[in-house]
Amino acid sequence: MVRRILFCFLVLLLPAAILFGGTVGKISGTVTDQETGEPLSGVNILIEGTEYGAATDAQGYFSILRISPGEYSVRASFIGYKEYVVKNVRVHSDLTTELDFKLERTVLEGEVVTVTAKRKLFEKSATSSISITTVEDLENIPTRGTLNILSTMAGVIVQDNQVHIRGAREDEVGYYINGASTTNPMTNANSLTPIQEAIEEIQVYAGGYTADMGGANAGVVKTELRIGGQKLKGSLDIRADGFSDPTEGKKFLDTHTYGHQLGVATLSGPLFSPKVRFFTAYEYNNMEDAEVRFSKGFTFENLVDQNVNNAVHDTVTLSYPDGFTPRQEDKIQKFNGTLTFDLPIKINLGILYTKRRYTADATPMLSLLNDRYHYYDQNTMLFTGKATKVFSSDTYLDLKVNYYTYHREFGDSYFGNDWHSYYDSTKVAEHTDGEVIYRNAWRPWYSYVIDGFTFERNGSPYNLYHNRKQNYFGVASDFVTQMGKSHQVKTGFDFRAYTIRSFSISPSVMIYSAENGTVPGYNTYGSIEDIPVDTWMINGAVRAYGYDVYGKEIDDSKHYYDDDGNSLGYVDAPKKPKTLGAYIMDKIEYRDLIVNAGLRLDYFDSDDRTLKDPSNPDVDPNSSTLAESAWKDIDPYVILSPRIGLSFPVTDRTAFYMQYGKFAQMPSYDQIYFTSFTYARQIVRQGYYFLNPVGYGLEPEKTTSYEVGFRQQVSENAAFDVTAFYKNIRGLIQVAYISPSSDATIPGRYAAYVNGDFATTKGLEFRLTLRRSRRLSTQINYTLTNAEGTQSNSNSSYGALYLNTATPTTINPLDYSPTHTGSVNMDYRFGKNDGGILQQSGLNLLFSFTSGHPYTHVTVPAGGQSDPYTAGVDYMFDTRARVAAEPLGSSTTPWTFNTDLKLDKSFDIAKVRCTAYLIVTNLFNRKNVINVYEKTGSASDDGFLSDADISAATVANNGGREYIDLYRAINLENGQAYWDEVGKQLYSHPRQIFFGVKFSF
Repeated sequence: MVRRILFCFLVLLLPAAILFGGTVGKISGTVTDQETGEPLSGVNILIEGTEYGAATDAQGYFSILRISPGEYSVRASFIGYKEYVVKNVRVHSDLTTELDFKLERTVLEGEVVTVTAKRKLFEKSATSSISITTVEDLENIPTRGTLNILSTMAGVIVQDNQVHIRGAREDEVGYYINGASTTNPMTNANSLTPIQEAIEEIQVYAGGYTADMGGANAGVVKTELRIGGQKLKGSLDIRADGFSDPTEGKKFLDTHTYGHQLGVATLSGPLFSPKVRFFTAYEYNNMEDAEVRFSKGFTFENLVDQNVNNAVHDTVTLSYPDGFTPRQEDKIQKFNGTLTFDLPIKINLGILYTKRRYTADATPMLSLLNDRYHYYDQNTMLFTGKATKVFSSDTYLDLKVNYYTYHREFGDSYFGNDWHSYYDSTKVAEHTDGEVIYRNAWRPWYSYVIDGFTFERNGSPYNLYHNRKQNYFGVASDFVTQMGKSHQVKTGFDFRAYTIRSFSISPSVMIYSAENGTVPGYNTYGSIEDIPVDTWMINGAVRAYGYDVYGKEIDDSKHYYDDDGNSLGYVDAPKKPKTLGAYIMDKIEYRDLIVNAGLRLDYFDSDDRTLKDPSNPDVDPNSSTLAESAWKDIDPYVILSPRIGLSFPVTDRTAFYMQYGKFAQMPSYDQIYFTSFTYARQIVRQGYYFLNPVGYGLEPEKTTSYEVGFRQQVSENAAFDVTAFYKNIRGLIQVAYISPSSDATIPGRYAAYVNGDFATTKGLEFRLTLRRSRRLSTQINYTLTNAEGTQSNSNSSYGALYLNTATPTTINPLDYSPTHTGSVNMDYRFGKNDGGILQQSGLNLLFSFTSGHPYTHVTVPAGGQSDPYTAGVDYMFDTRARVAAEPLGSSTTPWTFNTDLKLDKSFDIAKVRCTAYLIVTNLFNRKNVINVYEKTGSASDDGFLSDADISAATVANNGGREYIDLYRAINLENGQAYWDEVGKQLYSHPRQIFFGVKFSF
């Protein structure tokens, strides 16, 4: 039945298809005689610098399709009338720009009337709420990066560096660049951001969106890249946040330096011919401290190692810099480019490439004595290609191809990705010229233990290596036809086929595989390949698909057997999920009614399996793994989603709109894809509390969205937009316990991810736009959100379930969604020959706020704290050791307020414009609390030392006053244990000052 529905739907869409949502806009309007008001037929309308144009019909109406987003000059010419040119006409992706001409009669040829279009205050053709940021906005705003730009938009909340739209979870947002998906399906997070100077516009659909987009329940973030013009242009932008060594802790203007240097170069224009245009951008971004924390330096001298395993107890000094966080380096290089061929068949090519190396040490205070560190290499590339065939001025076909790759690999500062050498004492000694000597052939010396805190010894490796790759090939087309004045019909499909590989291992497995001789106290197996696979997999904690157990790529599943033919285990072939989206829609445009009606079909093939009988799965007795007979393949999911949006333009200054839609997406695949080793460990062997349980057979998550809005222009330069929204989300992922049947061979119940959570979000968005007047323009955004659900994330109730508490069925406030969020962006700017000495200078002030997010105050029973380092925070990592002291989500963190500033001044030297500027983020250096300890509700007190009943014994057994001083410096003043255990920060970023200069021509 499913296949029959899919076949019938595709037959309807056979003429054409569309790729991942539209990436072009439209200009339409009428031409009339200025004196009589009569429509003029046959008037030529031309977009200057392009081959786009149209002629008016008998009613004076014209429309021009397939226009790339950007600003254009539009010319109207007709014999006997003055030519009329409108400059700075802004075209947005998927929207219609209305442009009417009133031509004046003339007896002279060559007379031209030139006017400059004013920026529109609202989009009448939008049938749902939408936020748009253009290249002009990005030029002036005092913040950088897609994440920071999104945080200023209505309906968007950025909490702990994760994007939430209208109260949804962070994995429910879709990301597209030039119409191609940049969402990492393993996490459903964005994996590729363009260079800011290469962006033409960013659109955020925070609720409903049309049927040509799919795979995202909460909203869609669409970015369009710039294309080259007819003139050669270029720029060079250089900035830094200081010029001193950031590790010295010196301040300038009471502000630390974090070692940030940024350089961006752009070049665009015609290439050999006016019909071939290019745009290129290159960015080098070096951040010595990418974390940028409120950190306080400390020094403890002559501390004695207390590790009983060390024969010699060294005396060490711990010295941590003030204001600078070590081991947070992040080096990024990006290249973005577009190439446009204005041929009979127009061709657009685009490429985005990012090369990144970064460290992510969440325990820099415990690594002070170890100069060895780990890092990640991450390379991402997206290629987009589009060919457009125009059949008539009203009809065209796009054919599109995309290719995307993502590669993330672990590295070691001593040996890179050669994980076989991480624990090799000979190679370590050679690398360090004898400075680091292991205690035997494969084992480093034991770490230092000082007052209960464990500090890494120099040369200690990080016991992990992983290598992950994914790519997709996408192919699609779109067919668009304008049927008369009112109907624009789209129909199409898009297809993506992924290949996903993953390999991880604990390099300490090499301790068991010395090739020559015998390591005292350890077995020896000879070469790696001689080690029994089950021993290798268990001791190395091998998790792999698309790789064999030694990290070599494979294309098919691989089983391993002993000499007697017994199974030792297996690894899976690479995962190959596929998505197919198809839709048909009609955009109906009348003067007093605009309708976007469509139907979308989504086809999700997750390339997943599920257990035939989860309560009694077949187990291979020889390998203690799940037998192949335990599994069955999952059929693809097919979902139909109707969507309709309406806009009622009452006048040119007033419009009502409403939207209804159903949406579906797959959960992130890291909740679906697990290895045979993981299944064996969690289902067959058990015995542990696994913080990330297994998942299988997960179905798409579904959302129903409603919104109604009102847009009103209240004056020549001011307009507001109010939107009320409501969403119902079902099938979110949660943890459940699977109990074995009476005849099962597994030892007991086990945890698994299942579809079950639900949430409802409702609220109000307000946007006020003040067009530039008397040098000042202003954008105000505010969002009121009430987001409630059964759980805030997939693991929220895991600890309670472990203690046999019932699965939550009531809804409570979601802990990532503040009730109030907003921003005010004011730009005050002097033009050329305006303001005397202040000409070509400007000030941009960005103020943002949130009301704090919900959390639950908890009590921690005495006796649960045992580790002197994590004593004040371990209940937040392992939630079994806490009890809610109030209804869930009853408390909230404090309000946050942040102000960013940009000052700039431009000078013209010959044909080069030089702009000097100053950017200050967090202008007032406000120490905003963004998270708290759930026991105390404070960010500065975790409740451990301040509660003598709990801490007295630990203090007495671990150095007394010295332990207290160490604990205060590391955990209370610097939040080290919270960062390590919870993976978040307690405070926002401190003030940072950038000095920059930009040259452009």
